[in-house]
Amino acid sequence: MKLILSESRRLRFFTFTMLYLAQGFPFGLVNTALPAYLAERGESAVAIASFIAIANLPWSFKLLAGPFMDRWTFLAMGRRRPWVIFAQSCMVLTGFAFAFFPSGLENIAVLSALCFMLNVFGASQDVAVDGMAIDVLPVEEHGRANAFMAFGQVAGISISTAVSAFVVINFGMPGIATLLCFAFGLILSVAIAVRERPGERMLPWSAGEASQRSIDMKPESWKIIGIDLARVMFLPASLFIFGAAFIFRFAYGVWISLVPIVVVQDLGFESTQYSTFISGVGFLAAMAGLVLGLVIDSKGIKFFYGLVLGLYGVLCIFIGLTETLWISPTFLICIGIVQAFIYQGGFISFIASCMKLCWQKVSATQFAIYMAGANIGLSMGAGAYAALEGSLAANQIFLLLGLIFFIGVAVVWLTDFNLHDKKIQTLASNELAGDFAPHG
Repeated sequence: MKLILSESRRLRFFTFTMLYLAQGFPFGLVNTALPAYLAERGESAVAIASFIAIANLPWSFKLLAGPFMDRWTFLAMGRRRPWVIFAQSCMVLTGFAFAFFPSGLENIAVLSALCFMLNVFGASQDVAVDGMAIDVLPVEEHGRANAFMAFGQVAGISISTAVSAFVVINFGMPGIATLLCFAFGLILSVAIAVRERPGERMLPWSAGEASQRSIDMKPESWKIIGIDLARVMFLPASLFIFGAAFIFRFAYGVWISLVPIVVVQDLGFESTQYSTFISGVGFLAAMAGLVLGLVIDSKGIKFFYGLVLGLYGVLCIFIGLTETLWISPTFLICIGIVQAFIYQGGFISFIASCMKLCWQKVSATQFAIYMAGANIGLSMGAGAYAALEGSLAANQIFLLLGLIFFIGVAVVWLTDFNLHDKKIQTLASNELAGDFAPHG
């Protein structure tokens, strides 16, 4: 039986859930388990924040992969799938490389380099997967599909956080290598098994040919990609959502740097307790998030995105004003649960809003630019915490985060998705009519 993404909704939801699961694995290891381990070992806040910033840096530059994926691919295997398989294979190989540095946990420089490389290929896989999703998902499935994709990523983060926290302490770098190779290899088999459209090849040496749609969508030159990209990226809605993505992830970058320090170092909780809790509530939030796609489809992306950013702002200000309650485990558990659910809603609406703005002709590059802006924000947020840590108290940083999230609400509110859709249709119509058509 041939597994064709364009012909089965269930297969689309399953496949993109699994591919996003692969993206979540590095996040669980790099952004939660390892920072908690380093905090427990007594590393400074600056060292931990710097590790997070360096390790996540490839996600800020993944836009460099987008133009290559739009311009070049092996169309007989699909527009995006060859790149998905390539990047996923490199993630397996990078996971294997962890085994060659058994003392890497004692050397932050080595650990940063390995996690940096892991995220290089994780970010590349993300660009290819997002481009493939935009190509094969009908518009009416965007909300539900993004809920499943977000579930996959958070499930990957949660599983990775819980398992890698145990593996790091008990088995070290060889254990991390085994975990990553097994997880990435399993998901690689899914990418190999499916095909984008009927008639395409499963592997380079298999029978099959490129679909006519893939041939028609392939740009003929870098100039065409650049012109089309400029046309769509400088539309007002595109600029507003780029800004909102940066703000959301900047604030989250501060959050993931600040919270392990407060919980593990200041309040004395064990790193495994923290990691296990984060993974558990994250998974519950991801399960609940499966219904959010329907809410987004009914209420609209703009309403939902603004709502969750506003709730994040309220939560941060509340935490900043209740510092005396931080010593209570019950209080921390409640905050952790609320934050996980708000973040899940924010992540789903963030991805759905970016996907909605994409022009399919340059979707990989355009979506990668949105994601790059978001991940530049994440790295800059971690760096900003390292700079603020000596000047502001933890509760003051939470208050500042609240104000940043409210700025994000204002930016989302200014976004007009309907006008953007009309302008994209106009661009496509003008191109078909031959107006301002580029040559060469």
